[in-house]
Amino acid sequence: MDPSASSLAPTGSAEYGFCLDVQRLLQFFEGFGDGCDFGMVQRAVGIEPFGLFRFAGCKALDVSALLRTNLQQLGEPADLWLEEVPPKREYRVKSRQFPSFTSHTRRFGGQDDPEVIRVAQIESIRFLKRKLKRELSLGRRLFVYRGPADINVVCDALEQLRTYGDNTLLWVRIATETLPPRSVRRVRKGLLVGFVSRFGIYEHDRTPRVPVEDWIVICAKAYQLWRKTGPPKMRLQNLISAESMTQRYRAPPVSAATVRVLDEQAPTGSVVIEHRLGKAEFTPVCRVVVPVESGGTFSFSAWVRIPESFHGRRIIATLPGCSRASRWNPDTNVTGNWQWLWISADLPADARSVSCELMADGDVGDVFYSAAWCLERRNLPSGHGFHL
Repeated sequence: MDPSASSLAPTGSAEYGFCLDVQRLLQFFEGFGDGCDFGMVQRAVGIEPFGLFRFAGCKALDVSALLRTNLQQLGEPADLWLEEVPPKREYRVKSRQFPSFTSHTRRFGGQDDPEVIRVAQIESIRFLKRKLKRELSLGRRLFVYRGPADINVVCDALEQLRTYGDNTLLWVRIATETLPPRSVRRVRKGLLVGFVSRFGIYEHDRTPRVPVEDWIVICAKAYQLWRKTGPPKMRLQNLISAESMTQRYRAPPVSAATVRVLDEQAPTGSVVIEHRLGKAEFTPVCRVVVPVESGGTFSFSAWVRIPESFHGRRIIATLPGCSRASRWNPDTNVTGNWQWLWISADLPADARSVSCELMADGDVGDVFYSAAWCLERRNLPSGHGFHL
């Protein structure tokens, strides 16, 4: 096992059991600036909540000012303007009163009327402000600020936050030698600080590179400190048994890939499978066929670990023959750590088996590893494999 492998690692497969309910966990949190990282983490687990700051940037100083003014001026007609941002010419919402505030619109120059967008954004921001103020008054969300800031400014933002209700702030920062990734500590009443290995990297025409696993672990730990109880769990029924993984897995013949179970276990006991690519093209590299009584909605998830020597560009989970698929893929630029990937899709009602596959591309001879394969009758995957 690579000595740099993460402490967050896949758990062993089990037909029945309990696991972290990642969707429910992240619904207790709400992004509060500065950036899109937490919004992308929510997308990575399959949830898309509305939020004023979900895909917005706003520095801590302006967060304090916004809260102090009850968010009254933000997004009003005299305050809001649009900036066209390359390379896609996306219109971004800007604020005259709070200069660091910027938010995505997903509308583009040359395609959309800017005045129509501006009017729609005024209405949208008004709605999201009302929603946010209601959440602030109820004190049932843990608010997340991500990014560097002066501690005094963050504390002032916290004080403003707590004027609305019994609110808590999770400040997410880059880890250091003494404050490692996935650690969380309480700084003072209402203020938690969590650490991730890096902030998100956003590149044109590429899946955002966000350390999803870091975020989920610090959210689970922050939830424990906030609620003084364990994070939410759910009952798991994994249709892929441990026996299936040692007896039914195989590489499709057309791929020329090879697979083998290693004489080792993932840190929490799961079977580790080595995948060696046989073609320099995008192709299935491993498959497990699971008998089912009928089709319907299924979610397939697994964990992969990519060594530094891997030259591939993609590793994805697939359910051949499915429709309406949604998925999250691992970042092939991140090596040594276990990463979660999944796909959810509908299979025809007359289906009597589900084929769970991993696909990859790279150079002939490239190797990567997988573990904790999980197939569920759910529209989103559970948190199978997340371990604190």
